[in-house]
Amino acid sequence: MYIKFLLAAVIFLTTTAALWFFNNKNSEEASLNACQDDRFCSFNELTEVYEEGEDWEVVKSTYGDDRWLVSAIHGGGIEETTSTLAEAIAGASYPYYSFKGRLTSNNFSNLHITSTHFDEPQALEMVAKARHHISIHGTSGEERETFIGGLDKELKALVKKHLEKKGFSVEEAPEHLDGDHPANYVNKTKTKQGVQIEITRAQRKAFFKNGDIRFQSRNDASNETEAFHAYIKAIQAAMREYQ
Repeated sequence: MYIKFLLAAVIFLTTTAALWFFNNKNSEEASLNACQDDRFCSFNELTEVYEEGEDWEVVKSTYGDDRWLVSAIHGGGIEETTSTLAEAIAGASYPYYSFKGRLTSNNFSNLHITSTHFDEPQALEMVAKARHHISIHGTSGEERETFIGGLDKELKALVKKHLEKKGFSVEEAPEHLDGDHPANYVNKTKTKQGVQIEITRAQRKAFFKNGDIRFQSRNDASNETEAFHAYIKAIQAAMREYQ
């Protein structure tokens, strides 16, 4: 009887250990594969190839209500218009951070680091000081839509309410854009939550005259449409109400 019990115990422990090993291995593989579509999985990897000031730049402001951060970690030519939007939302009232791609072409394929791996030191320092965070991103799409994600449910609801009040289409973000992972840059605040706003290309094009979101157009304020200003005001209204 004792031998049977001992044998059963050995089998149970061996099976448990094997399951732990394979689950842990799968978890590690999933973590590694999370950036498989990006050229780089970390900021240090990127800096081994590309030069600051020539290929990319960090633009930031620490002025304003330091409880907040508005960011665009895929700014410049990586996800066009996102840094322009984030800077306009922040204005002089809120701290702002943007990592901007400056390559003449292929910024996304070369400089995009997914949000769960984005670890540029200045960005990490700023988000760690903030309690509330709105991160602006761009996604594909031929319909004018905004997808909203992140772990701050209250702020998400307010952003959605104010954008819809201005006539914008807002949907809950699909799984690959939902920004709900604790390691996502948007959630690395003091409160461990934030709001990730993903704006389709069609909607971003609507923010500029003739749908032109090339560098010269999006960096000329005279090309901004009424939709651009309405979008900015809606998010700012949500931020004020949240406070």
